[in-house]
Amino acid sequence: MTEFTRLSADTVLPLINLSVAQHQKHHVAPNAVTMAQSIFEPGSEIYGLWHEGSAIGLIAFIDLGHPNHILETNESPDGFYIWRLMVSEEHQGKGHGRAAMIFAEQRCRALNRAFLLLSVVDDDKSAIEFYEKLGYRRTGNIVDEEIELKKALT
Repeated sequence: MTEFTRLSADTVLPLINLSVAQHQKHHVAPNAVTMAQSIFEPGSEIYGLWHEGSAIGLIAFIDLGHPNHILETNESPDGFYIWRLMVSEEHQGKGHGRAAMIFAEQRCRALNRAFLLLSVVDDDKSAIEFYEKLGYRRTGNIVDEEIELKKALT
């Protein structure tokens, strides 16, 4: 079973040391970068993924409706942006990524947001397929050279 713990001083080091497979490294930023960037993202939340007491991944999202979040063009305060998802190489394919996405949906609903957004590197076919199986659909938008996907929660 996957457990989720909000980033804290106690969880930083185990999460920083996680890594994806070599061929995935250009698809997702290192966890240390995500943690550093979060300081400058109002409404961001980072959670560690844990299994049997060990750190196995990280999910980061931004509440677009947060009072201090500055909306960009085409953003709506009714949304939740899944900013990063990583599961360490040895724990991939075991349902932890899916559990993290369900967790993100629960957080989104708890904040009364209507939809989730994310973006994926266009050559990461397995990630695109993963998200589409979870109900995410392409919006037709390209964000920072990545394909944007959206899932409505209504």
